[in-house]
Amino acid sequence: MSTPEVRPAGPVFLRLDERAGWQAASQNAGVFYDPAVGGLRLGDPLLRPIPYTEPGGTFGGLTRPTGLAVGAEGRLFIAEPGRNRILTYTPALGRFVPLWEQPAAPPASNCDLPPAPVDPGPYDLAGPRGLALSPDGDLVVADTGHGRLVFYTLPDLLPRFILETGGEPWDIAFDRRGRLYVADAAAQRVWRYDRLWRRDAAYHGGAGELLRPRHLALDGEDRLYVLDEGLGGIFRLRENGRVDSAFTLAGLHDVTFPRPLQIVDETIQLLQDERPDCPPLDLPGLAVDRLGYLLGVDALLLARPFGVVYPRQGTFRTTALDSGLYNCLWHRLVLDADIPETTNLVVRTFTAAAPLHDDRVAALPDGRWSRPIILRPGDQPELLLQSEPGRYLWVEIAFGGDGSTTPVVRSLEIYAPRRSSLHFLPPVFHEDPVSAGFLDRFLSYFDTIFAEVESQIERFTGYLDPAGVPSGPFLAWLASWFDITFLAEWPDETRRAFVRRAVELHRRRGTIGGLLAVLQLHTGLAPEHTNVIEHFRLRQQSGPLTIAGRPLQPEPGEITHHFTVVLPNKAATDGEAVATLNRLVEQFRPAHTRHELRLVEPGIRIGCQSTVGLDMIIGEPPAAPLGELRLGQSGVLAAHSSRPRLDHTFLR
Repeated sequence: MSTPEVRPAGPVFLRLDERAGWQAASQNAGVFYDPAVGGLRLGDPLLRPIPYTEPGGTFGGLTRPTGLAVGAEGRLFIAEPGRNRILTYTPALGRFVPLWEQPAAPPASNCDLPPAPVDPGPYDLAGPRGLALSPDGDLVVADTGHGRLVFYTLPDLLPRFILETGGEPWDIAFDRRGRLYVADAAAQRVWRYDRLWRRDAAYHGGAGELLRPRHLALDGEDRLYVLDEGLGGIFRLRENGRVDSAFTLAGLHDVTFPRPLQIVDETIQLLQDERPDCPPLDLPGLAVDRLGYLLGVDALLLARPFGVVYPRQGTFRTTALDSGLYNCLWHRLVLDADIPETTNLVVRTFTAAAPLHDDRVAALPDGRWSRPIILRPGDQPELLLQSEPGRYLWVEIAFGGDGSTTPVVRSLEIYAPRRSSLHFLPPVFHEDPVSAGFLDRFLSYFDTIFAEVESQIERFTGYLDPAGVPSGPFLAWLASWFDITFLAEWPDETRRAFVRRAVELHRRRGTIGGLLAVLQLHTGLAPEHTNVIEHFRLRQQSGPLTIAGRPLQPEPGEITHHFTVVLPNKAATDGEAVATLNRLVEQFRPAHTRHELRLVEPGIRIGCQSTVGLDMIIGEPPAAPLGELRLGQSGVLAAHSSRPRLDHTFLR
């Protein structure tokens, strides 16, 4: 059951969470901070639903398993070492199929002599384990049984290169600089190779510190993590390859790994790393067992939680929280908590004028604490602090569950001192301490409501600021003031930039500068990569101007009131994106003009694509197979054979 939301009511006096610190006492038992859920929960930190060292190499379910590679548009590659093959999946196909047919076994011989050894071909694999996509787009397979890595081109699956690593290459990973890391369990270390596949002799690779490294993961900052099955732990390697002694498992959840596949209502979904704001991509036709293995295939697709039994009770207690105020009347406690069915939280507090040792606080009788307040599923996670005035406060939370689930507390917010409306009432209402206390608690409810309303009024100015307005409907509402309709593909930063520059864009609407500003916001291109050519400026041109391989030679009737927009082809990768660009230009161009859109591919071609500042773009040109090659464009000669082999390429 979802926990009701608590509205803010003025500034928070004291906050306890992982970032600010929990200020936990030393006697807490059965409750710990779990980075996986981002809060306090029942249990033992060594027991997790998905162990950090589970054998699939997901590092506790934080990333994808060893042997799974994710390509474009939801294409998956997975290694099945038991059958010595690689499988592939596409959403259109809806199932995994072998990348190539396995070679037929040689016929049995009646000769008693052993067969002559034959070097394995590029398609003969023995227990393949690790898979990765190289920066060049190749599929790289760790052929563990043969002690080598095989590079296959995509989509043709031609063997480009075989890297003989020796040993037992188990897992592989590429960093953003294109360097290759190989976990070699036999050599008890990690190897590193440069872009030319030369082994880095200066890289230590955990030699002498690792025992049986088998799984690798790179975070968003290119730091390498190694799961060592021999030592039963996870280690982080420095840039020089030595083990980082400062790393602890608690920091594992503070880094960003390639996100694993997830299962929602028995549907496998792919989270898009490059487009985190986009919804997950459904992968139809896939099913896994209770451990996450593909049905009918001996390969792990995702790690699923194991059955973990939680303690039924646990206690979290703070140390002395100092208000710095004499006889401080502590006001309110708000919890950011999840309280599932069959669980509860019991909260009580204690105050004192001087700090006390944790042992003395733990030994206090129940009568010294405030009356316990029980929070059950669906209850408002806030309570009025009812302890006597005192400079120091202690908070105790008892966690309760049924052994199958646990409540989670992500933060505590404490409001103080209490400013009750009781002070505005005549003295007669203060004379009796009992009735005054009751009236103070009674009025605190209305005081809190008034504080919430005042806080909303004070915070409303942030909704009128493009940098402060929350994402979603309020940002779209603010944009509607300026008649701006967001496109679905615009990220949050682009939407805020359009709102922030709305007055400027309206003022410059119908000008070249305004059109270029809109195109730069929409595409994210630098100013030097967005250009507009007005045709009337070509009147004095001695010859046709060639842009993107085509002459720009307007008809006499198109000299005036016509212009051409020149952009790199990465600004629009498909027909829908081109149509969106044309619509934007039509909205921001002068009403009496017409335009043409030209997209330029990277490259330099003398005489047809060599105008500096317009269509001369340094970059990797697109490749095309033989038969589809155009003059002036780089291409790849496509090999055709019944079965492609290294050093045996036939051109037809």
